[in-house]
Amino acid sequence: MLSRRFRIQDVVPGMVLGKHAINAAGRVVLQEGTVLSEKLIARLQNWNIYAVDISEEQEISTPKTVPALVSVFEKPVVSKLNKKFSAEYEDSVKEIETAFEQIRYMKVVPLYKMRELADRSLREFSLTPGAINLLYMLAGDGNRLAQHSLNVAVIAGVLGRWLGLSAKTLQDLMLSALLHDVGKLNLSQEIINKKEDELTASEKAAIQNHTVEGYRLLKRNAYKLPFGVLAGVLQHHEWEDGTGYPLQLTGSKIHLFAQIIRVADMYANMTTGDDQGNKMTPFEAVEVMVRQVFETLDTTVSSVFINNIREQFIGNIVRLSDGREAVVVYLSKLISERPVVHTQDGEFIDLEQVRDIYITEVVNA
Repeated sequence: MLSRRFRIQDVVPGMVLGKHAINAAGRVVLQEGTVLSEKLIARLQNWNIYAVDISEEQEISTPKTVPALVSVFEKPVVSKLNKKFSAEYEDSVKEIETAFEQIRYMKVVPLYKMRELADRSLREFSLTPGAINLLYMLAGDGNRLAQHSLNVAVIAGVLGRWLGLSAKTLQDLMLSALLHDVGKLNLSQEIINKKEDELTASEKAAIQNHTVEGYRLLKRNAYKLPFGVLAGVLQHHEWEDGTGYPLQLTGSKIHLFAQIIRVADMYANMTTGDDQGNKMTPFEAVEVMVRQVFETLDTTVSSVFINNIREQFIGNIVRLSDGREAVVVYLSKLISERPVVHTQDGEFIDLEQVRDIYITEVVNA
């Protein structure tokens, strides 16, 4: 494969390794032919690799077997950046829990504190390479509503950045996403944690009313909030085809903030799971969203999310249905939950072709 040497600071997502990336100990850490994503470039920097060989052919080579990337499986790199992300995530969840308790019992929204959190911590989270993957790996045993609100706000911030929103608009978007479920604070945890098919008619009505309750709460306590922040809270369960709630809006009548929060909320719900630990892999979640693009989700917003998040998956270590671990090395342009993976014992498998093997979980992102 023809290749040319690049300094790591000159490498951009989408480039293909023309030769193995080798660390200071002489170990292969990324295989020739790997498509580099933002996350993988950051990982190379964490491994103190200062230059790599980039293919001039830009083609993906997937031989049947090569020596396994042993170091990737034996010693997953936990960078200082990721440790910092995890620690600050826990601190932010606690801050949100405290704010939510104030809203629940005093009916007062600590808007200054929430705005500060959105402008400071959420901005930093959304700028972290691979932020959405890091959220997936953080299990968390704290308040589920606080964690979900934080996760949706971070994902919305990342998506807003992909959409090219201005810094000020991003701040308002993340604040709206952080507050999108405040209307649920008067509901019991038992109702909130129930699956949709387990809800009684009155419980379902109470759940659906949380968008209106949240909007009214913010209007009473924070009258200076921008319209977009309020619209995101009120409309984030509206669907493109008019089957959502509370107003059954369609298409362009749904505010952009609500469209973004809806996508973020949907992905966060699917990849977080329930109290029994059931959750979809990111690959499965994206596959579900692909089927929704032309029905209930805004085409532009959801397409930007789907097309960008695929870059987050390359380099993930996954467990296969046959028990082996593998690293994701390539995804086709057609979004699928079945990428090309490189197993621990050195085999390349195109899961789109080998249908009897599938991904059961993400081990390390």
